[in-house]
Amino acid sequence: ACALWLFLSLVMPNRTATRLTPVFIKLLFVAAFFLFLIHGISLRELSISIHGIMAVPDSFIHIATPVAAIIYLSRNIRLEELYALLLDLRIPPVIIFILFRTLWLVPRFVERIDEVITAQKLRGMRIEKIPDRFRALIPTLGPIFSSMIEEISENSLTLTARGFLGPGDKTHVTPLSYSRADIMYAAAASLVFIFIVF
Repeated sequence: ACALWLFLSLVMPNRTATRLTPVFIKLLFVAAFFLFLIHGISLRELSISIHGIMAVPDSFIHIATPVAAIIYLSRNIRLEELYALLLDLRIPPVIIFILFRTLWLVPRFVERIDEVITAQKLRGMRIEKIPDRFRALIPTLGPIFSSMIEEISENSLTLTARGFLGPGDKTHVTPLSYSRADIMYAAAASLVFIFIVF
């Protein structure tokens, strides 16, 4: 069910400009590799454990399910629609800010890495293989994280100055409309989820 959900999410046309799909697909491969190392290899005899390999799917599904959900949501729900929905649900502004900053971290981190790689190439560093990328990134991880924290602080100060984090009702520009088909899809998805879990 998770594989079918992920396949349909990748086949469906992308409604958003968010490019989280390649990052999380790579995350799935990395997770599968490390789970194979943890469960599938016996360090005492330095051999492959068949019993451990059989346990990999049970652990992998706990990672693949939220990743499939993130890929589906990032490809089908625009940020302004999510913002409008959270405001209509009366979610506190602080929670909305934390959620959006969390969603912002992954694509912004990828952008910063690409900027660092480009800057290192322009300085004459040869970056052709994966070890070369690590060699170029490791000295710059500290500045990357510190600049991202500084950017988050500036954004929070800006939102505070505009009154977003203050008390009172907030409005949004994007109108949200729900049809009978949306309600049927939501009900069917809920039933399928309950069937899978229980």
